[in-house]
Amino acid sequence: MAARERDREHARTGATVNNEARQNPYEVLGVEKDADARAIKKAYFERVRQNPPETHPEEFRRLREAYELLSDPEARQAFDASAAQQANGPEAEKNAALQEAINLFEAGDKVGGRRLLTELLNEQPDFHDARILLGRHFLYEGDAKEALAEFDALLARAPDYWQGHLQRGWALLRLEQMKEAADAFWRAGKHGPSEVGPRVALADCLEAMGQVADALKVLEQAQSLPGISRMDVLALKVRRIATMLEFGQDANAAKELDQLDAELPEDADAELRRWTGGQLSSAAAHLFAQQKSKGANQLLAFGRRFNPESATEVAYPTSVTVEVDALPAVTREWLHSEAERIGGWRVLTTWVMPAIFTLLCATALCFLLAFLFLGTNERGVWDWVGWAVLAALGSGAMYFQARYLLRVMASPYGRFNTIHPLHLIQVAIDRITVWPLVHLQDLQLVNHQTNGVYQHTNIQLRFSDKRMVLTVRGKDKAESLAQELIARRRRVLELLGRGMLDAESGVEHLPPALLSSADKQGHVRAPNTPSPWPGVFAAAGIGVLLVGGAVWPQNRLSAEHAWMRIASSADLSAMLEYLREQPDPRFVPQLQARVDEELGKARARLEARLDPGSAAAPSRALFTALLDAVSRNHSRRVTVTWEAPAGTRTPERDDPSDLLVHAWQRTVDEALGQGVLVVDGGRGLPGDGPPVLTLRVREASKPGPGGASSQRVWSVTQEGLGADVPAPPLELVADAADPRALEVLFHAWVDRWQLPGAGDRRPLLLTSSTLAQEARP
Repeated sequence: MAARERDREHARTGATVNNEARQNPYEVLGVEKDADARAIKKAYFERVRQNPPETHPEEFRRLREAYELLSDPEARQAFDASAAQQANGPEAEKNAALQEAINLFEAGDKVGGRRLLTELLNEQPDFHDARILLGRHFLYEGDAKEALAEFDALLARAPDYWQGHLQRGWALLRLEQMKEAADAFWRAGKHGPSEVGPRVALADCLEAMGQVADALKVLEQAQSLPGISRMDVLALKVRRIATMLEFGQDANAAKELDQLDAELPEDADAELRRWTGGQLSSAAAHLFAQQKSKGANQLLAFGRRFNPESATEVAYPTSVTVEVDALPAVTREWLHSEAERIGGWRVLTTWVMPAIFTLLCATALCFLLAFLFLGTNERGVWDWVGWAVLAALGSGAMYFQARYLLRVMASPYGRFNTIHPLHLIQVAIDRITVWPLVHLQDLQLVNHQTNGVYQHTNIQLRFSDKRMVLTVRGKDKAESLAQELIARRRRVLELLGRGMLDAESGVEHLPPALLSSADKQGHVRAPNTPSPWPGVFAAAGIGVLLVGGAVWPQNRLSAEHAWMRIASSADLSAMLEYLREQPDPRFVPQLQARVDEELGKARARLEARLDPGSAAAPSRALFTALLDAVSRNHSRRVTVTWEAPAGTRTPERDDPSDLLVHAWQRTVDEALGQGVLVVDGGRGLPGDGPPVLTLRVREASKPGPGGASSQRVWSVTQEGLGADVPAPPLELVADAADPRALEVLFHAWVDRWQLPGAGDRRPLLLTSSTLAQEARP
């Protein structure tokens, strides 16, 4: 609030900083002395169009000073009173002296102006206008205590002078004596019952004290002052709405805006509607200054319906990205001049890095496709799905990078930053990012050093709810840019608050209609510019098709590689696994012949081992059937399992499962040779395939004949070879009390099946390790 009052004070006392005598503002704008605010604003903009600042800077300055004076009701009233008194009246001599002091202030002679006013007051202590001018001068110079002393001296002689109380309140505000300032403003309103200014000042003071409800009540009561004009009523309504938005009363503000809209329908006075729109934009400027961007944009968007012709009284997005081709001709010309001034043309480094990245993407994609087409590893369905996804992403990225390279080569610009009268502009090749300065809320400089050596400065900016960073090399350059941004933002808010932003040079470069046409992502694309996504999806589809096209040749290549690996190996297990898992019709006959050749060698060993006259000769049929099953099923696995008696738990040391497996492995190795069959206990490796023969041994117990001691019984069955193989079910019996029962049962099994080794038993070292001895040569 104090910042707002300082701005108002500067506007009221701004005449003290000019070095030239002030011209008659009515003559400068060409309006009558009784012209209202609408006529003054209309005349101002008409003359600004005739005298733009680019070609008529001095005339533009005079127009702006005249408009600033006449748009401030109190400054205008003071000027009118001074002019009237100078023209005629009994106090013309005093007014001439007062004007002389004003001229001294305007010429920069502050000491002379103060001395003249002091002498004038010593001679005429009741000359209130002179004391107010002196107090305002002290206030403008920052000496609030001296200003307060002057206003106290005035009120001591004229306690009912409302302007004295008003000026005293502003001095107390500068001294941060809030309660005393509120009391002074209240007294100004009491002694000026029809004056609006004291009420607005009181409302501002109450806001600063946190008494928002009281401030709103004061603004509402001020609308009923006697003789108040309709424009003042509208201004107070807008002021109330801005206060509600500033302090989070959005729902109440929306209702007030609806009432304002109903009070000024479309068929109402057009000039009055435009003037109200200007009041809304002025209130929005205050909200922007208070970092209430949402409420400010709400006011600007609402005010747009009142003043649709304004180029600047519009809602501002936080940031917008605009393609250069979407910019109007005047904007492209301005951008061209900025590139010329800053040196923002495309240089070697602008396109070399995109070209390198494009080449890298293309190379990586080529390597990926070569790997997919020429790889020899076997791939499953999910492997191909994963490669297809990767190829789709790579192809899409390749398209994006190539498209970006073409954009770089087609644009004359590189990357640079520039400051527009209303925005910060980031130029990047063929598009610009617009950051409206009204949203700038914070700015910080961060210097980066490496090993104590300065590298660059980051300017960290916060625009409403977004953040961005500018990297600048050089401390002085960064500080200069930061100061320029702050000064430009201050000027934008000042001009927006005064309704003068339309007249600022360069505002036509970025029309509000262009910025407001952005999509939800904040992008404005050039007309007839195709979206990149169809191209991205098409490139991704091509990548998937290329992967699909690699499936058949890669499968053939991997099959040939697998065959070559198998063909160079004499491992029967590898050959059987190939025939079982990935048979290729081109190589199956040749590989089957090799398998049969290896199995034929096993048959030859069997024939040599089983002498026709031996007791084990009848087991030839069993092993022949096993070899036939291996050739047919492409598996060499034999499973031997042992199950304990039902309802019993056999100690681990008495469990013959592993011993049976080792014993049978020794048996088949003796009969067929090592590496032909693999015996396991039902937990074989997946590469060995399904079992071609399963021997199940189930142990039980039963009483002996004639009441003799109990017997251990093994029931042996086979699965896999069929019933015509000479391996009938067995029931083997041994005395349960015999410590050599396991040996007896196993040898009974061997003898019954007439397996090789039946006539070549080795002596046992321990009766409890019968099968272990049989399992080891």
